[in-house]
Order: sequence, then structure tokens, then C-alpha cells
Amino acid sequence: MNRFYRGKFRKSQENHLGWCKKNDLKKKNYCNHLYSSYIKAIICLVFFEVNMLRTLNIRDFALIEEACIDFQKGMTVITGETGAGKSLILDAISSLLGGKSSPMEIRTGAPRYVLEGVFDLSKNPVALEWLEEKGFSFESKELTLHRECSRDGKSRILINQSLASSTSLRGLGELLAEVHNQNDQILLLDRGEQLDIIDSYAGLVPLRNEVKECFLTYRSLKKRLEELRKNEEEKSKRIEFLTFQIREIKEADLKEGEEEGLIQEENLLAHGELLAENYEILSSYLADSESAILPSFPRFLSAAEKIKSIQPDFSKTLDSLQEIYIQLKEINSSVLDEKEEIFFSPDRLQFVQSRLDLISKMKKKYGSDLAAILDCKNKAEQELEAMEENSKNKESMEAEIEKVTSRLASLSIQLSKARRESLIRFESSLKSELEQLGMPGAAVQVVLRWEPSPEGEVSASGKSYIVSESGLDQLEFYFSPNPGEKPRPLRKIASGGEVSRVMLAIRSILGRQANLRVLIFDEIDSGLGGEIAMDVARKLRNLAENHQLILITHLQQIASAANDHLKVTKSVEGGRTFSKTEFLSLEERTLELARMISGQKVSKGALEHAKELLKKQAV
Repeated sequence: MNRFYRGKFRKSQENHLGWCKKNDLKKKNYCNHLYSSYIKAIICLVFFEVNMLRTLNIRDFALIEEACIDFQKGMTVITGETGAGKSLILDAISSLLGGKSSPMEIRTGAPRYVLEGVFDLSKNPVALEWLEEKGFSFESKELTLHRECSRDGKSRILINQSLASSTSLRGLGELLAEVHNQNDQILLLDRGEQLDIIDSYAGLVPLRNEVKECFLTYRSLKKRLEELRKNEEEKSKRIEFLTFQIREIKEADLKEGEEEGLIQEENLLAHGELLAENYEILSSYLADSESAILPSFPRFLSAAEKIKSIQPDFSKTLDSLQEIYIQLKEINSSVLDEKEEIFFSPDRLQFVQSRLDLISKMKKKYGSDLAAILDCKNKAEQELEAMEENSKNKESMEAEIEKVTSRLASLSIQLSKARRESLIRFESSLKSELEQLGMPGAAVQVVLRWEPSPEGEVSASGKSYIVSESGLDQLEFYFSPNPGEKPRPLRKIASGGEVSRVMLAIRSILGRQANLRVLIFDEIDSGLGGEIAMDVARKLRNLAENHQLILITHLQQIASAANDHLKVTKSVEGGRTFSKTEFLSLEERTLELARMISGQKVSKGALEHAKELLKKQAV
């Protein structure tokens, strides 16, 4: 056994030392933290099962320069004076689980904040399955989440050392923990949230997902059918327009490179007369007139040869004249060829210009080039084909909608029946929980109703009723705080303290069904005090038997019920403000509870009261 503990400690030491070195933590802080970690590890190994959130490391997050926190299974409370930075711990956990990440949270002077958490997934097969499905590797059932946020707003996320998106982190975070804050009291008053509670309690989430999937299919088919049933005249006009476009482009019979060739031809045809006239002049001066050059050139060459015979150095001139003669003959041949090819036809010019006008018109209407014009034709053909196909499929789609509607009605009625069957058990369990929370005689009644509508998807007793993706039921919690009072909507009559206890009672009921996630509460004790606070403390302690709980509290009754007590303090050093965390010993807990009772000046009576609270919770 001792060897087992030493192995666990060595692994813990290596993990913490590695993180602390990576993040430049001070050696003294590391050693102090590690020592307390060892003590708590012994407690954890002896008394508790596997943890969920084991370690939270924070660096440069708001007022927290550095913090390494080891959590244990059971209930951990976070206390401290107002403004000390208690909520920063929960904010860090929330961000690490995929919540909001903002450069505003970066500590002044730091380039980024760094958050890292180690989770034990031994009791969370759902999260393990998620990791496997998403392709995140894991050798053991340990999960490491890492998140950084820099001043430019960029976030770097690692899931088991693999880069991940914020969407993936948020999806995984929902499987790891539930974060409840004071806004959850508002959420509890929302009827959609109340419906979620009943479905979770009754184990109806899979059936509800079936209803949702069927409803979304139904809605998609209905939308497509409505599109098919649009104004027939509008549809006819569209078909006529598309048909015209396709016919016009086809009849234009445009060819690749045609426009460039026509432009060149137009230029030649437009200047045909001028070209013919000047080619004639060239031909005349070269060979076709009495004064033409070529007929006289042999005489030049004969004279030059005679000169050369007498004056040998004239040979270069003779050579040049011979070359000129050859070139002139070649030029004359070329001119004759070009002259023969000159064709001027007003009809052809008119045709070319008409064709170019058509191409220009098509480009203005359908695209900047031939490819764009043909693409326009293809799209028109596809749309026309789809419209014609949709018309053919209208009857089959109506039959499919009828089939899906029937299945939707069947599933929705099945879901509604299952919900109603679970209400007696739920209301009874909730009443019992509220009694334990200092509300004897209080009751929550769950009211279900169907919303009638002529356009409803489900028919029963001669009426039609509306179905949504959550089924047929419109649900609301009615609350009666005292015996004999008529139940009224919870959202209209409950006080903050009452809503807190109702929420905790519901969480206690749901908590019996699964212990997969960490439960995190931010000041759930709002509006409570006295014996009621003691009732809530006991309820939280019971809930912690199946869950890991982390919560902020201002009440000594709740703080005394915790398995672990984390205190957050704020200090100013060298002109800088620091929030620091430390787990309290039994003696330190007593002093902290006394401070919570009497304020900064701790009285003897407050100390005795604090000791008594801890003694009661230890029983």
C-alpha cells in the first residue's frame, strides 16, 4: 500500500513540477503547494473514489498571477472577502471547459493567460466515448485540457496535447461539468428549461431526440412542399424565362475564340478597298508598269558586272545589287499573294459586324466571356430540370409528409404519455427534498397541456394540436410555498431563496441518476440563512456523495459542510494586486468560519460557533 501511495505521489510530483517549470512558477510556491497536495492526496486515496477535476493550474488570469489547485472528490467550498477573486476560480474553470475567452482577463503586463486542467474520466464513459469518436488520443483515462488566450484575442486549445477548436472544447466541457450560477435561478423559471428537467429526470432524452429528429424532417419536407406550391403563374413565368435564356444561348452558337477572329476579320473588311488600292500600287512599281523596277534590274546587274571586270574592288557593290534583286523578287511574290487574298464584300462585313454585336449583347446579359455565358446556360438548365422534377415529385412528397406526420404524432404522444407517468414520482420526490431544505408543506406541481390549432399536426378528440421539436407538451412548474395555498406559476411568485432551494432540490433528484459530471455552483446560497442554510448545507453534503462539488459561498453553514475549504485572498505587493488561493487546515477553517460569522474582528463567541459548526458536520 505504501508503495502504491509513493507511486501516486511521485507521479503527482512529476506532473506538478513539469507544469510549474513550464510556467515559471516560484519554487517556494511550488513546494508549499506540493506539500498540501500530498496531504490531501492521502485523504483522497483513503476515503474517496476516483476524482473528476483533479488539478487546475492558472497563470496570469486577471488578479491571479499563479495558482496550482488540487481538487478532491466530494465538496470543495471557496470563500473569501468580497472582491478577493473567488469568482475568478470558477471563471477559469468555465473558460477551460469552453466558455468565453477574452483578452480582458489577461493580467496586466502579461502577454497571455494560461489555464490547464487534469480530469479523471474513470467514471465518465460518455466523455471517453466522445474523445474516441473525435479522434483525440488517450492512453489512460486521464484527460488534460489546456487553453491560452493572447492579447490579440487568439486562443490556443489543446485536448490531450492535440490542437482543438473552441467548439470541440465546448462540446467536451458539457460532458465534464455543469456550471450553475445565479443566472440559473432565472433559467429555472424558463418553461423550456423546466421541460428539460422533466425529460432528464424521466430518462426521456433519447425519445425526445427522436421526436426532434422526426420534427426537423417534417419541417424540412413541409418547407420544400410549400416551395413547390408557390404561385403557379410565378412558376410558369420562371420556366418561360429560363427556357428563353437557354434557347437564346443555344441559338447564338458561340465558339471558343470566335470573337477575336471576327474582330481581325472586321478590321480587314473595313479597310479592304484601301488595302487593294495600295497593293496594286506596289505591284505596279515592282513589275507591272513600263517604269517598274524588276524588268529593268537585269540591265543594272549587267552594267555592274562590266564595271567589276575592269574594277575588281566593285565586287561588293555587285553583290549588294544581286541581293537587292533577289529580295525585290521575293517582295513582289509576297505582294502578289497578298493581293490575291484581299477580299472585300459589304455583305460579309455586315455579317461579321452583326455577329460581333450579338456576342457583345450576350456578354452583357449572361457573362463576361464564353465560359460565363455557358455556365449561365448550364445553371438555367439545372434549375429548369429541378423545377420540372419537383413538379413530378409533388405527389410523392405529399405522401412522404403524411408518413412522417404519422410517425411524429405517434412519437409525440408516446413522449407526452411517458412525461405524465413520471410526474407523480417527480412531484413526490421534489416535495420530500423541499421538506429537507426547510420548506415543509411546499409543493411543486407540473402542469402539462397541448396547444390546440387548426393547423396542428396531431389530432385527438376532434381537435388538432401543435407539435414542436420538443413534442406536444407545453410545460410549466407551479409552486405553492405553504400548505393550503393555490399553486401558481413558479416564475411569478417564488422569491430568490425559494428558487435557490427548488433548484437545489431538483439537482439532488437528478444527481441520483448519474455521477458523470462535476457540479459547480456560484453562490447558490443567495437569499438563505439560519436553519435553512443548514438544511441546504446538509443537502449539498449528501449530493457530494455522488458528485464532485465546487462552490462559492458566503454562508458559514455551507462552508462548514465541505470536505475541502479553499480560501481566496487579495493583497497588494509592490504596487500590484494579487489574488492567491490556499487550502485551509482545520484550525484555519475554524478562523475563516469565525470571520464569516463576525467579520474581521473575530470574537470568542464566533470561534466557538465555528467549532460547533465543524463538529456538527463531522458527525
